[in-house]
Amino acid sequence: MKFRTVVETNHVGLTLNLRNRVLLMGSCFAENVGRRLVDSKFNCRVNPFGVLYNPESIGTWLRYAVREKVSPSDFPLLQTDEGWRCWLSDSRFLAQSEEECRGRLWQSLQEVRHDLLHGDVLILTLGTNRCYRLCSTGMVVGNCHKQSSSMFEEWNMSVGETIDALECALVAVWKHNPLLRVVFTVSPYRYAKYGFHGSQLGKATLLLAVHDICRRHPEKCAYFPAYEIVLDELRDYRFYAEDMLHPSAQAVDYIWERFCEVCVDDDSKAFIKKWMRIRESLQHRPLHPESEAYQKFLNTLAKQLDDLQTQCTDVDFSAECEDVKSRIESLEQK
Repeated sequence: MKFRTVVETNHVGLTLNLRNRVLLMGSCFAENVGRRLVDSKFNCRVNPFGVLYNPESIGTWLRYAVREKVSPSDFPLLQTDEGWRCWLSDSRFLAQSEEECRGRLWQSLQEVRHDLLHGDVLILTLGTNRCYRLCSTGMVVGNCHKQSSSMFEEWNMSVGETIDALECALVAVWKHNPLLRVVFTVSPYRYAKYGFHGSQLGKATLLLAVHDICRRHPEKCAYFPAYEIVLDELRDYRFYAEDMLHPSAQAVDYIWERFCEVCVDDDSKAFIKKWMRIRESLQHRPLHPESEAYQKFLNTLAKQLDDLQTQCTDVDFSAECEDVKSRIESLEQK
């Protein structure tokens, strides 16, 4: 007897390895998956412009990154009581001066430009088709920065508008890097503030748009069904956080497992298994740090790190090796 339906993922057609350069952009769900990639020692950058929910904001930054004539003065800023912010990014670029804000944005833009021009995979996680347009300029903002709602006009992107925003940006990127693969996901987060029916309509718009883009560019684009896994395979409130809107950590872990099953090559999966055991040991803090047993534990850990570094020359373990070395030296000095 079958008591659940399992969402098919074998059609994704993407295989990642530790040598790939990966860029993730989009909603907070991109950060959840991106953090697990970082923890697993993949070469990736996660949400360099902060959390971005709508396709227009994601497309804007992609176009900025590959545009030939762009300068720090092009970033639309606002000054608040707390400092300077950018309309196109979230609050992580808050700065006490205009120059600092533009400088940090410019640095991130150059890093993203390098990732797009020389990278292998771009993972885009779309959250909603709901946008907020600044009334004074007509610009779609990435974040409202708690400004008065009277400053904005709400707007739901249509399927066609969503396709245009993303496809135009991707075509511009592919002109510079035609080998870049793009993986779309749609965030399982439920936008209660739009009403659950409105939230579902927004997700449907994103799904239809992504499906069409993948159909038009089958060799460059793929879709990973994170949204469907949560709604159709897990489909239980125990897989949501306390707010009943965000997927729980357990749900994200499960999606990460499913992602690894089909999107990570066998050698990298074997590495992840070994590395996670060592990583767990690195986080261990003993009850009796001066004991002989703990010193033996550290020496074993140092040997495991050396062996793994020899096996995986593409991965940098210098910070972890230095940490274990300093712990051993600290014990020897006592």
